[in-house]
Amino acid sequence: MPIRYKKDVFIEAVVFDNTSGNHQEIIEFTGLPIMVEYTSGGVQLRVIRGAFSVLIAKLGECVVKEVDGELRVCTLEALEAEYEIVGE
Repeated sequence: MPIRYKKDVFIEAVVFDNTSGNHQEIIEFTGLPIMVEYTSGGVQLRVIRGAFSVLIAKLGECVVKEVDGELRVCTLEALEAEYEIVGE
């Protein structure tokens, strides 16, 4: 019979809402440069990790920092389904 394991971890996330101060908050959170693009498909944020490594978040999505410092993007709904808010 398989054994089931559970691990509680803490992550941090910032929602890209394109409001005043949000861009600086994301720069400070990631420690990386960003670029905001206004396209026909809407507003999106690019977190520039390197020449060929860019994280793209659409308006309303979250930039998440995992326990090991790895960055990823997910929707607020997916984040809230997987994690419980414990404080700001």
